[in-house]
Amino acid sequence: KFVYMMNTEQCLPDHLASSEAIGNATACDCEVMELSYKRPCNDTSLRHVEYLYGPSTSVGIGRNMLYEAAMARDQRFLYYIIMDDDVQLEAKDTLKIPNPWRAFERSLLLYEPAVAGSTWTTNGKRGDDCLWCLKTIFSDKKHLGCKFSSSSDFIPVVHFDAAFSAFHRRAAAHILPYVTTFENISVIFRQKIVVMKAEIMFRGSVVAHTSVTALNTKHRETVSKVKGEGRPTSSELLTLLEMVENGLPEEFKRSSVAREWREHGVKHAHM
Repeated sequence: KFVYMMNTEQCLPDHLASSEAIGNATACDCEVMELSYKRPCNDTSLRHVEYLYGPSTSVGIGRNMLYEAAMARDQRFLYYIIMDDDVQLEAKDTLKIPNPWRAFERSLLLYEPAVAGSTWTTNGKRGDDCLWCLKTIFSDKKHLGCKFSSSSDFIPVVHFDAAFSAFHRRAAAHILPYVTTFENISVIFRQKIVVMKAEIMFRGSVVAHTSVTALNTKHRETVSKVKGEGRPTSSELLTLLEMVENGLPEEFKRSSVAREWREHGVKHAHM
């Protein structure tokens, strides 16, 4: 049902090779695909793990290679889960299933959202305030973080982090592969484009798990600081928005969400 995909230096990291995570094919009902960018991995002990080798490959290009390889398989997966290799999932007190990996997978099967992520932390800094409620997008001058009070496993969001996100096969066909045109300017751009596509085409079905946190322990990718902190300027965001809109199916171009983004998208994408 699931395929987990990530770039890594060589072989599957120990914390992910555990049966509690994705090291046991039966437990996770999954396949794992990794692109090794430093040294090829010759470990064959985990039969459900496939290694590709792409020396000195950037994260965006590596993720695209993995997605293309997964799509080329005869097997069709329900969810394509793209993640950083340093991610660890943590369970909050509200989680009914103690294993956050199995809880996240169960929720995917139960609700089948278009895109799903989690709350997240980077280098130990809690990231709950990095999730946004749909109702606050354009109505508030200040973009307020959500404070979870719902009993649902998932809440709808707009922005989701690239460190850990699951794409339903029907949504992935419209959102992926990543646009890597702007990698030399900033690695942030590719995720901005993914967020825009997901929001315009699947608003309300882009969600975050309220009781699972992805801990980005190393956060190793360095942002290319060409302008400011590597974040797109307003002019660059307009270019991204035009690119996204031009690539939309006709029915989405005429939607109220697309119109909203045309009017307010640059302001929103800066948040």
